[in-house]
Parts: sequence; C-alpha cells; structure tokens
Amino acid sequence: MSDIRARRTATRMPISNEKTPLAPATERYRRTPPPPRRPTRSLSLSISLLILLGFVLYAQRRGKSGVSYSFDGKALPDWYALCSKEGKKVYTVPEEGGLGAVECVVVGNKEVAGSGSLARVRRRWGDKHEPTGQSGRRRGVPIIFLPPGHTLTPGFVDSHAHPLQYGHTRQLQLQGSRSIREIIERVETFVNGASLPRGAWVEGMGWDQNLWPVKEFPTAADLEASPVLAGLPIALARIDVHAEWVSPAVLDLMGELPDHVEGGQIVRYPNGSATGVFLDNAIDLINAVRPPWTDTQREAFLERMTKDGLSKGLTGVQDAQVPLEDAIFFKRMADKGKLGMRFYSMINCEDREAYCGDQIEKVHGAADGRLTIQAVKLFADGALGSRGAALLEDYADKPGWSGFLLNREETWEPLMRKWYENGWQVNVHTIGDKANHVVLNAIEKILGPNESRTAGRFRLEHAQIMRLDDITRAANLGVIGSYQPTHATSDMWYAEDRLGSDRIKGAYAWRTYLEHGGRITLGSDFPVESIDPLKGYYAAVTRLAEDGTSPHGPGGWYPEQKLTREEALRGFTVEPAQASFSNSTGSLTPGKRFDAVLWDDDLLEVDQEEMLDVRVVATIIDGKIVWGGIKSG
Repeated sequence: MSDIRARRTATRMPISNEKTPLAPATERYRRTPPPPRRPTRSLSLSISLLILLGFVLYAQRRGKSGVSYSFDGKALPDWYALCSKEGKKVYTVPEEGGLGAVECVVVGNKEVAGSGSLARVRRRWGDKHEPTGQSGRRRGVPIIFLPPGHTLTPGFVDSHAHPLQYGHTRQLQLQGSRSIREIIERVETFVNGASLPRGAWVEGMGWDQNLWPVKEFPTAADLEASPVLAGLPIALARIDVHAEWVSPAVLDLMGELPDHVEGGQIVRYPNGSATGVFLDNAIDLINAVRPPWTDTQREAFLERMTKDGLSKGLTGVQDAQVPLEDAIFFKRMADKGKLGMRFYSMINCEDREAYCGDQIEKVHGAADGRLTIQAVKLFADGALGSRGAALLEDYADKPGWSGFLLNREETWEPLMRKWYENGWQVNVHTIGDKANHVVLNAIEKILGPNESRTAGRFRLEHAQIMRLDDITRAANLGVIGSYQPTHATSDMWYAEDRLGSDRIKGAYAWRTYLEHGGRITLGSDFPVESIDPLKGYYAAVTRLAEDGTSPHGPGGWYPEQKLTREEALRGFTVEPAQASFSNSTGSLTPGKRFDAVLWDDDLLEVDQEEMLDVRVVATIIDGKIVWGGIKSG
C-alpha cells in the first residue's frame, strides 16, 4: 500500500532540481475536489416546479383563484366572500343613498353578513385558506375574487311587468313589423309551422300602426285575405296591449256587439260595422269568447319568462296585472317550490269598478320570500300610441278627441279608499294628464290632512303625462312614480305630435319628479318592451334609442330629464324594494337577502356607446347561483 501511495504522490510532484521535503508519514492523502458541475436540466425543472408550487400555495392562501362555481356545476358554499382585486367594484346600493361601493361582501346562509375592504374581511372573518396555530386548523370564509373587469350589484327588479303574458307572446312576436303585409307573413309562417289543435286560436302581440307607411288601424278583412289565415280565429294585441285586432272568425263568435262600451271603443266603418279592432274596455268583449289558459300553459309561460329574466340579471318582478285565477296559480307554484325568482303580484278584478280583495287572501313572502300578494292594479285610461290615454285637452294630432277614462270619474275616490282601508297597496295605471289628475284628486281626499304620506305607498304606474303642478302635488303626497324608461325612447318619435310642444314638458319627466322630492321606481312593462333591464338603464341615462339616435340628436330626447347612472341603478334595485314594502331585498347590506348580479363590465363607468354590450355573467338569489357562473379571478 505504501509503494502505491508513494508512486501516486510522485506523479503529482513538480519537476525541480531543488529537494522538496516529504510530507509526514502520518498525514492522509486528500484527493483534489473536481470543478463545480453545471446544473442539470432536471434540477432546473425541479427548481421551477418548486417556485410554481410556492406561487400556488400563496394564491391559495390569498383566495381560491381559478375555482369555478355555476348553476349546473359546483355550488357556492354556505359562507363565502366575494371580493374585487381592482378596488371598490362591489356596489351595495344602501337604502340611505349612494352606491355603497366596497371591495368585498360577505355572504352567510342566504344573507349579507357584512362588507368592506379585503383587509377588513380578513381581520373580521379570517381567510379559510390561511392556517392558524401549530395544529394547522383552518378558519374563516373562502374568498372568491371577481374576474378582472367585473362588477357586482344587487339583483335587478322590474317594477312593472307581465310575466305570464311575456311567455304567451313569445310564441308569435310581431314587434318591429313595418307593414300589414309583414304582419300577415309572420302569422302565416307561425300557422304553417305550428301544430294547432282544431279550434285553437292564433294569438300574438306587438303590432304598431305608427311604424307603418299608412298609420291607420288594420282590419279583420286584412287577415281574411290570406288563403292561409282565412277562417281561423286570430287575435293580435297591439304593442301596448290596449288594442286588439281580430279576424272575422272571432267577430262571428262575439255575435251582436253593443253600440257603446264605457271606457273603450269598437272601431267601426262608416256604415257602423266593426272593423276588427277593439280598444281598452272593449277588449273585454273578446275575452268573453277567448279560450282560457290552462295551468299547463301558465307553467310553460312562467318557465320561459323566468329563464329569460334570470339570464338578463332579473331577480324579481312586480307583476302589474294578475287576475284572481292567475294569483291562485302563483300560490300553487309557491307551495310547490317552483318559483325561480321573486314575484310581487298586483291583483286585478274582472269588474274594474268593483272591490274583489275579499275573494283572495294576502300573501306575505311565501316560499321563503318568493311570492307576495298585497297590491291591486287599477286602470284609469288607455295608451298614448292608440290614443286611448285620457287627456285634459284634445290630442294635438286629432282635434275633437281627448281619449277616455276607463272608470267614471266619480268612482275613483270610493274605489281606491275601499282598497286602501282594507290594507292593500293601490297602484293605478295612469298615462294621460287627465287620468293622473283624477287619480291624484282621489289620493288627496283619501289621505286628507292627517294620514301618513308614505304608509300606503300609492303608485302611479307610468305617470306618463302630467301637468307640472300635478307633479309637484304627487311628490308632496308621497306618491311613487313607477316609470318605464324605454317607453320614452319608444314613444319619442310621435309623442310630441300627439301632445304638442307645451304638454310634452310634463311627459316622461323623471328628473322633474325627483327634483320635486318624489320617489321613482323603474321597470319595462315587458312584453310591451324588452325584458332586458339593461335597455331600461340605458334609456334612463341617455334618452336615446338603442342605435344612439333621438328626435333631438345624439344628446338625447329632452336630455334635461336624464337620470344619472347612480339614480338609474337605484331605480332598478333598492327603489323597487321600497315601492313593494320589501325589507329584505334591494341592497347588498347586512341582513338583506343576497340577490346579486355579476356583470362583465362596470355600468357606472363603461363608455355610453358600449353600455348595451355589457353582459350578465351570473345571477344569484339567496346566495346561490341561479343562472350562469363565477370563475374566481
């Protein structure tokens, strides 16, 4: 062994003439270390994976990034927080005013548990993804981040709509038709494609003679001239549902017609025979021979409306005309747990001058808040488009004609008092300035000097044309103005022709109503207008048609009446709640039910030209996703 060690040592000694002393015999040989190795590819990959794992663990500690929740997939937990990484993009819209913008809202067991900054939420509720103590036990709530660019608002509520009628009219839609010929073609296409049982009526809605080259009502003969339609019972409602056009087969079923209808009109030829168009109360003559809906039909109509409404961010609808048989249907659906959103029903009596509140029990928040029945809907007049609105003076474009009240003027105060004293909220359809004036006279007498101005929450549904002094009076009486912004942008092309340049100042005057201290709530009147509340929001803040036009140019029609974006948002959220006595919805504030909408943009900041492009990503009711989904950002 010593010889080998000596030889190895000798090979490493430098060549020199000098004598180099030998190492002590006791020192062990140490091999010179090799040069450092370059990192291998596998080592680099391992390091990268460790770094990535670190990021993942950090993300998990800070929130569930990338986790998806949806209506038909992974459900939201019972407790969670929804937060924005981009600042205050959760709009809570509190009752006391403002937007209540925050970073986070905390949800627990259907309700809002709290809100505030992300830091505050972590301090108060903790973060379920952050371990505490040596045991590693987890605490707090999972934090779900909104995707980039998204915002959260309370669920939108339509303050004035017709849910079952919407579902019914989806089968044959006539909106936008530019001529009688186009109407006939649409009906023919429907009949050719439908499997209608023998004797079934063909029913549709949406025609508007104001869009036609000759702006006159159609006739039954127009329908009979089609070989496809001849002999069929056909009833087609005008866009405002205050006029109906029927075929000769329906006229035959109606038999002999009365000479006069109080609060309505049978349009006639000069020889006195009916043309086939009936206005307002005269439509009751058609209803008397019309086949009634079955509950199977009603359920199909309701399912269609609910699906469409949820996809547009609606979490509630205030149903503005519910016959007693429909109210009973809604109660059955509530008992079966088959109401997909919240409904506030305004019952409607068959006899419009009668009190029928003793024929049905009030319902307060049945099916865990999905159904309330405690209001009545009365009708004072018709619509402006069909010249059925009751005006104090003649129509500017039809001298000698001022429309008509649907009930005699002297009946209004005792009828409304009966409903009010029996604990019903009284909501009255009022379009023309005479209708609004007469109903306000009745409210003023009912309230007198001592009654609370807000306890009853009287509502003027539409409040469309009012004298300026009546606007002031309504606000002082605490009357709620229930407006439909898209009515203004639909009517603006002919409204001033009907009313003249003076009366138009009190028409669709939302801003004036607010400035006089009044409260307003917003809706659509669907299916008269679109079910999409975003279109109403856009109309409210722009006073423009969807293509950006108006009779007054790109600045909007009578732009001084525009609402701010904040006012419009409140008008579709917290104000409908107040207008329907709801103490549990409308705001994302503690104690309220968590009904919310996730949008893919910010309605308060998006460019006006892009507003109608904003889309609903998820609709939430009672803390659960009922349409769409959320992918944590």
